[in-house]
Amino acid sequence: MRKISTPSETPPSRKRFVDSEVVERSWQRSRNYGICQRDNLLFEAPVVASSSQIAESNRLLLSCATPEMEQLHAALSPKDWVLACLDLEGVVISSLGRRNTENRELNQVFRVGAQISEQNVGTTAPSCVLTECDSVFFVGEEHYLEEARQFSCLATPIFGLNGSIVGVLDASSKQGAPSIYTLESLVFAARAIENRLFAQLGEVLLVHVHHRLDILGTPMEGLLAFDPAGKLRCANRIAGQLLKLGDIQIGLDFSELFDMPFIHAACYRRHDLSAPLRLRSHHSGELHACITMTPGQKPARREPAKLLPAIVAEQPPAPQSRPCLEDPALQDALGRARKAFAHDIPVLVNGETGTGKEVFARLLHEGSKRAGEAFVAINCSSIPASLIESELFGHVEGAFTGSRKGGASGKIEEAHKGTLFLDEIGDMPLELQGRLLRVLQERSLTRLGSSQVIKVDCALICATHRDLKQLTDNGGFREDLYYRINGLRVALPALRERSDLQALIGHLLRAETSTHRSVQLNSQALQALLAYRWPGNIRQLYQTLRLAAALAENEGEIGLQHLPDEVLETCAVQTEVELGTPQPQERTTLHATELRAIKAAVEANGGNLSAAARSLGIGRATLYRKLKGMEDS
Repeated sequence: MRKISTPSETPPSRKRFVDSEVVERSWQRSRNYGICQRDNLLFEAPVVASSSQIAESNRLLLSCATPEMEQLHAALSPKDWVLACLDLEGVVISSLGRRNTENRELNQVFRVGAQISEQNVGTTAPSCVLTECDSVFFVGEEHYLEEARQFSCLATPIFGLNGSIVGVLDASSKQGAPSIYTLESLVFAARAIENRLFAQLGEVLLVHVHHRLDILGTPMEGLLAFDPAGKLRCANRIAGQLLKLGDIQIGLDFSELFDMPFIHAACYRRHDLSAPLRLRSHHSGELHACITMTPGQKPARREPAKLLPAIVAEQPPAPQSRPCLEDPALQDALGRARKAFAHDIPVLVNGETGTGKEVFARLLHEGSKRAGEAFVAINCSSIPASLIESELFGHVEGAFTGSRKGGASGKIEEAHKGTLFLDEIGDMPLELQGRLLRVLQERSLTRLGSSQVIKVDCALICATHRDLKQLTDNGGFREDLYYRINGLRVALPALRERSDLQALIGHLLRAETSTHRSVQLNSQALQALLAYRWPGNIRQLYQTLRLAAALAENEGEIGLQHLPDEVLETCAVQTEVELGTPQPQERTTLHATELRAIKAAVEANGGNLSAAARSLGIGRATLYRKLKGMEDS
């Protein structure tokens, strides 16, 4: 039996984003479970489920969480953070972290199948979220177990379509206290996972709402789903808050919530968010709204124009959807690929994660004779091996446990007459590569559980960050499939190698701020962005600009204080190297501006260094180092 902790074991004082009572309650629960602070439990948490069991019981959550986790991990400093998704029982269902020395212990803690609950390991961020149902983060001694105090962990709940918690998203590191950037990025990712759940509803009309137009299309928008009869199927928590309804009652009629007949709303439907309008709520006044429909919904019959309500539709300038392609190497790659693709020659796109392989593929599709047909993308690395076969080839009803009633078409079938884009094809399981090869050669397939042959005609684009030739030589990829998909190989340059980086930064920033007040980069922030090496490439750059624009919204200008730690630290190191033996007249404008920003933040926060670091968006250790550098100089 575990030793009962003594009452003297009390949590440290806490005054940050989470009230200290949260820590105290979690510590008390840990004591009640009979856990002692000196127990060695964290790295030995029980494994209660196999990977196949987890894939089957968490199919939907995994499919929605995996792409958001990958994007978040690339946007953070990948070598420092381990991301994990846990289910309601505290079982790790997915984990993402570099296999390096710094992350070895965290990778052991968050191994798939391990149960990280308060009953097993005491106070941690993910275990506490399961009880508190709110975002928390713990640093050092705020963890209950002594062996956990070398880590920082932050976690946020994931809410399901019925408004109740369905899982937890966690980020853990050994690098000290997380920045505001990391915390907000984690919450954004959780909301994005929740919104992805709506795409699984089948035939529904989605109403996107918010008081601010620029929030539409982001993870922070309100979402409501209505069935073809205009009855509410579900709504996310943000929609409930915006409409001031508290718990939204399923089955409410559209007209009970909004001052518009449902048939008129159906007439405004779109496949994207290109037509915002003003929608009056019975409970909270006018909201900005977009009305879209899920891919499986049949279009509603359009009513004559005279029946449409008098609604003032807002048409702000559309974001610049065309990518920035001023780099000569990129232009050359696109030109050659377009010529090959026009003759139905498969294109294989190589490039690091985040270099825009899917954007490149979409450009090929949109510039081809198949532009009016479907573009179907599937990430072979983000779907569990147990699911990828049904995702690609479809299934009939009863083909496996959890199969959809009436069966479902696969991605290849959906791409008929259009384009199939297989991203990260190097991660496709070997046992499926042979079946894919047969489909490509015979241009036909059979769904899982069926013997019926279905003809398909689709163009093929594949992408990977791996060296497929080397993978083939090592037996990790079928040689015959490699030569079937490698009609033309193009390599996309990493962001640090592109000659149009400054133009791309301006392009992405204009696209992000096109629907609301524009925000400019000051010269110091621009130089910091140009100096950074961008390991997450365009995806990381976009996430950085998006958050910086949000933080600088009321200031009109993005400065150093709005950029994440890793960008500023790289900039500081480069400045120190360039300066050598520092002399006042040789200091760069960037370095001087950074020091002024630090002094202003410290003064504005009354000398409180922790508060100053948070306001600057950097870690406390980074601030101490910079202040020491100021004193030495």
